[in-house]
Amino acid sequence: MKARRAICISRAGSSCSAVEGALAGSGVDLVVEHHERLPADLANVALVVVDRAARQVAGETLRAVDAPVIVVGDDLDDDALVALMLDAPVSHLVGDPADRDLGITSEKLATGDLFGLEKYVAAGASVGERRVGDELGKRRAMDEVSAWAESVGARRPLVHRIASVTDELLMNALGAGASAAVIRWAADARTIAISVGDDNGALRQRDVIAHLRRARVERGRPMSAAGGGAGLGLYLVLANVAALVVNVTPGRQTEVVCLFDRAAPSARPAIRMLRSLHVFAGA
Repeated sequence: MKARRAICISRAGSSCSAVEGALAGSGVDLVVEHHERLPADLANVALVVVDRAARQVAGETLRAVDAPVIVVGDDLDDDALVALMLDAPVSHLVGDPADRDLGITSEKLATGDLFGLEKYVAAGASVGERRVGDELGKRRAMDEVSAWAESVGARRPLVHRIASVTDELLMNALGAGASAAVIRWAADARTIAISVGDDNGALRQRDVIAHLRRARVERGRPMSAAGGGAGLGLYLVLANVAALVVNVTPGRQTEVVCLFDRAAPSARPAIRMLRSLHVFAGA
């Protein structure tokens, strides 16, 4: 049997080094190949990593790749990239090739182990959890998470962002018909992570990117409530986080993980804060 492959397409070696480092520590048997262009032979490919220049050259041909595509060193101000990300396989963006999210993403795709916010904080970080089934439970969860964020040293503007995101995620999960939602939280010296999971498995990549596209059109102006609901909530989440990770098993489970950079300067919420965006779809 041929070994599974990870294809890195870049003239610079930094992206490939990050992927190789992550996979070496994961115990996954995956051969990492370095190419300057998308190769014709994509048999047994588990993931493809392309930088901005390679993505621009490959263009629409990336839609035909039968493996998840990670774009690195790019940003969401590019209309062509946003258009590509409306659907799989272009499901991941990491703005900085040196960001640890690139390694985490590569390992998740290689192993198929997608769920859990623990992957985004240092090993051994304490994880809190609460099950929420109604409005009273939502308010209590928000209070608990806000108090916890203050206790770990988050500044007031960051605590406010965390509370806003928590509110939106819980409201969206419960409003989508889930019998209950599970909120979890953890932190290390660099990152605060909040996740909300439900048993619907209904959130799609197209939903996420369509509201991102709408947010870019608004360019920071307050978005009207027209066509709001879950869409408005998702818009507000995107504007308040440093990274958004969506893990979905269609029809069974959804987990939205929001990452906040503890050292980020206080600033008005904006989509440009988003440094990393991922949609993982399991079987």
